[in-house]
Amino acid sequence: MLMNRKLSIGAYQFFSIIFLFEMGSATLVGLAAGAMQDAWISVLIALGSGCLIFCIYIKLFEMYPEIPFTKYIQSILGKFTGKILAMIYILYFIYIGARVLRDFEELLVITLYNASSLISIGILLMFLVMYAIFKGFEVFGRACELLFVLTIIITTTIIGFEMIAGLIKIDNLRPVLEVGWKKILMETYPLAVTFPFGEMVVFTMLLPNLKKPDYAWKIGIPGLIFVGLVLTLITMLNICVLGANTLQRATYPILTSVSYINIADFIQRLDSVLVVIMVIGGFIKIAVFFFCAVIGAGDLFKIKKADTLTYPIALIMLVCSVWMAPDYLEHYKEGLDIVPYFLHIPLQILIPLVLLVIALIQNKAKTKENAA
Repeated sequence: MLMNRKLSIGAYQFFSIIFLFEMGSATLVGLAAGAMQDAWISVLIALGSGCLIFCIYIKLFEMYPEIPFTKYIQSILGKFTGKILAMIYILYFIYIGARVLRDFEELLVITLYNASSLISIGILLMFLVMYAIFKGFEVFGRACELLFVLTIIITTTIIGFEMIAGLIKIDNLRPVLEVGWKKILMETYPLAVTFPFGEMVVFTMLLPNLKKPDYAWKIGIPGLIFVGLVLTLITMLNICVLGANTLQRATYPILTSVSYINIADFIQRLDSVLVVIMVIGGFIKIAVFFFCAVIGAGDLFKIKKADTLTYPIALIMLVCSVWMAPDYLEHYKEGLDIVPYFLHIPLQILIPLVLLVIALIQNKAKTKENAA
């Protein structure tokens, strides 16, 4: 199975996975909606910061190109401290995967399956994720290539329909900078940076499996920039269609804006089609977090057949998704007020930066020793 053989991720697969992963749950909410009509500026700034953060991950990968993040943590900090921190990251991957799972449980219950429970939707999604992982990461990667094309086609078509329906009002983007730079930056840091761009920290587990190490720079950074620009465009379109006030109030802004499409009373109610595309992105994101948690745990606990961890980790992720919050509002509030400050900032930015500094110092010391 996929856990027990060397994986190989091609350039187009890597690009597709990055795109679908980042789109994932980022399209659900109005990114930086507190910045009103300047939300798109916050997303652009967050994209630039996200690229810098990803550069930290790539530099660490270049220093330890053969092993995943949870393993070279131990090389940098020593086995005892390294194993504790590696375990924290594995739990972090499980928890964030569970949060994404909860996002899409809520989405499907609210939009399509009102009579269903969160747990029943969660079980179905986790079975799909487990099936995809058991089929092998190569198969998963090829599926991402097709899903990427499908997502681009449908997204472009929906934007075209919004234009034909006359829903896009450019005046809603004005006046620019009305809320001021302070508000824009407050919406950018840490919220828009850590979600979704900082979540690329999970890719530190996948980078050693690239067919060519230089794909990390040549494909990773352009892929991140591309999806960031798409998210910026989506944010601008949501503002143009809904207006800043409605954008801030809407539970799912993109669904609200698409629901307004009505061309000759024939082309309408496309929000249900969009839900399917959004779930595809969510499925990819959950699968990546799940896969990286499994391979990280397998490596940490020296389990020869890491596949055996699939079932318990899937169960933990499922239960966590249902029990983490009593309702959607509480789940959303935790995602805004607690997770970015207590989990994302330390685990996405501070710890990787400290690890890079320590690794550079260690390498410099080794170079001096060898020279002597």
